[in-house]
Amino acid sequence: MRKLQNLCFLFLIVISFACKQEAKSTVNFYKSHEKSRQNLPFSDAVQVDNVFFLTGQIGKNHKTGKLVTGGTAAETKQALENIKAVLKQHNLTLNNVVKCTVILSNIDDFSKMNKIYRTFFTDNLPARTTFAADLVGNAKIEIEVIAAKK
Repeated sequence: MRKLQNLCFLFLIVISFACKQEAKSTVNFYKSHEKSRQNLPFSDAVQVDNVFFLTGQIGKNHKTGKLVTGGTAAETKQALENIKAVLKQHNLTLNNVVKCTVILSNIDDFSKMNKIYRTFFTDNLPARTTFAADLVGNAKIEIEVIAAKK
């Protein structure tokens, strides 16, 4: 019985030591690089170790503060340009994107979005989810991405 107790005690010490050695993740919250967006109540990107979670982007030109004209195709292009700008601030590119979520205000606009989307993602194709929902500011599209630093 004493041998079993000693073995259990040794096991608990090993497990305790292993748990203390467990690495903790580093989390960083980044405000926008755009002055007009620095006081908004969210981060443009949150980094957890080498993974970056970007805030969804609509087709708004951040210099003018207005949605671009031209409908879903133009807004898709602008949203992806906005994403590229945020990625660039963290020394990342679209090639680092591993997951996209695309939200359309009208699912019938899927082919318009996809035509533009395909011009931005040509080599490394991230996993993607697409659905329709009401969007803020009369936007026709919102895109959010997750990127991984290689």
